[in-house]
Amino acid sequence: MKYLSVRITCRLLSDGSFSAYKGSMLRGTLGSHLRRAVCRTPKNDCTQCLLGRTCIFPRLFTAASAPQGSGTAPLLPPPFCIVPPADKKTLYEKGELFSFTLKLFSYAVEYLPYFIHALILAGQRRMGKGSEHGAGMFSIEEVRHGDDQLYDARNEHLASCAGQDLKIPVWGQDMGTASLACHFITPLRFKAANHLSSELDFSTLFRLILRRIKSLSALEGQSYRLPEDIFSTIFQCADSISIEENSLRWEDWSRYSGRQQTLMQFGGLTGRVVYRGPVRAFADYLDFAHHVHIGKQTSFGLGQCEFVL
Repeated sequence: MKYLSVRITCRLLSDGSFSAYKGSMLRGTLGSHLRRAVCRTPKNDCTQCLLGRTCIFPRLFTAASAPQGSGTAPLLPPPFCIVPPADKKTLYEKGELFSFTLKLFSYAVEYLPYFIHALILAGQRRMGKGSEHGAGMFSIEEVRHGDDQLYDARNEHLASCAGQDLKIPVWGQDMGTASLACHFITPLRFKAANHLSSELDFSTLFRLILRRIKSLSALEGQSYRLPEDIFSTIFQCADSISIEENSLRWEDWSRYSGRQQTLMQFGGLTGRVVYRGPVRAFADYLDFAHHVHIGKQTSFGLGQCEFVL
């Protein structure tokens, strides 16, 4: 699967007042300004628009049905996620910098220029509280892929970048006992038995990773399943892994949806949990999860995780 992670740094051109969790603000800002840039009809519902099947906006920002008979997930996920600043700073002065990471998956890698264009428009029209009074104006300072600078701010030119190939995980053979520390940086939000869960055993974590692999594979029209010859073994192994230490906590936050005109709750698990057992056999799966996030609302930056074996 194609994968591209870029670090975007912006400079405030006026004082700004942002939300404490900026993932929601950035996603909403990118979405609204991309829609302004490409939408050619007044319809609010993309599914009712004549151009909906070919328009860039729903392809990047709205859930779409997977092809019938493909065996893929019923809804394709947004092909990106945002990693917001880790701090909860809300007030910025003119001249200050703020940075975030944009991760693109599959076909979205080719649409990086559209994301940057939407962000340029957002900076001109301002972002955050008080934008109607001139607050929150900004410009893009840098767009970096690793050590490579991709963006020439003076000429608004973005160099092409192919990204990398993020391989689908495979089952390992190291069944030795070890400890695995998992740190959930942004809220991990998922359902168990159709209810939001506040517990996370290793089997549940592994199933969340599999679900993410399946949904991202569907972006490329592929169906993902564990090989039948290891299906039982891998789940027996996951079930044998115990929790050694648990300091996970439920963190609540809310966002206002301009599209739905309502306040939405987006709480989830944050903190640290340590597992004990044959965890090295899952190393490839854990590395994949680190890159793509897991759980619900990943495009807002939720489900960001780090693992230490």
